[in-house]
Amino acid sequence: MNWLYSILLGTCFFIGGQLFLRKTFEETVPMSSVNVTLLFSSAIGVLSLILLGYRWTNNTITFDERIWNPILAGILFFIGFFLWIATIGSKESLGMIRVAMAGFETILLFLLSYLFFNDIITSYQMIGSAVVLLGIAIATIL
Repeated sequence: MNWLYSILLGTCFFIGGQLFLRKTFEETVPMSSVNVTLLFSSAIGVLSLILLGYRWTNNTITFDERIWNPILAGILFFIGFFLWIATIGSKESLGMIRVAMAGFETILLFLLSYLFFNDIITSYQMIGSAVVLLGIAIATIL
């Protein structure tokens, strides 16, 4: 699948998930963000274990030293999930949360991918990133 189609489809699922998370905090007696994070992560964990078991029984996955990067990434994502869900619990606009998150993430990923992977950053990408940050600043100030 083309990377653009993949990310657009994935984004649709993320949007659906964010709507359900926000609905959790709109209840008369909302859950704590810790409980929501634990339930959210458990759902991902259960589905992951099912797929991992399937791939292991079909010998399409091996466990060697390469497992540590995905495991460390999962730990970092879990911490990020917790903070992201707590932010959704603040009942700030989902759009603003996502804009701030995506803009900050874009800038950091450009910088870190340049430092760690020698990715090339074009002037168009830098200008686009500056426009995104300017948009975030305008949206949060006004």
